[in-house]
Amino acid sequence: MTNSNFTQEFLNNRKAALLTRKTTLEEQLSSFAKQDPHQKGNYNTEFPEFGDQEEDNASEVATFESNLSLEETLEQSLEMINRALAKIEDGTYGLCIKCGHPINEERLKIMPTATRCAKNQECLSNNE
Repeated sequence: MTNSNFTQEFLNNRKAALLTRKTTLEEQLSSFAKQDPHQKGNYNTEFPEFGDQEEDNASEVATFESNLSLEETLEQSLEMINRALAKIEDGTYGLCIKCGHPINEERLKIMPTATRCAKNQECLSNNE
């Protein structure tokens, strides 16, 4: 099944939006983590160094923990974007993973990584 009901212009716009978001996420990640050279799409949060005082150490741990959580969230977003970009390339972008029907263009404009059509509760359910 292909997404022939979407115009090339629409697909190009979605691709541009996804690539812009991808760049932003990669820049955010690189501000506190380094990309793992052995595993594509995986970043490693760096432990910050604020100083040798006790309050500095506490701040380092708190910042590190916060960055770990943020790293996971940003990596998941990047993975979703990469999947959407791959679907654009293979002609399956915008098709519901549950029922195979096209996802509404307005939904894809708001959430270009959407994978479900939201036509019924079954498609919205995360149970696969």
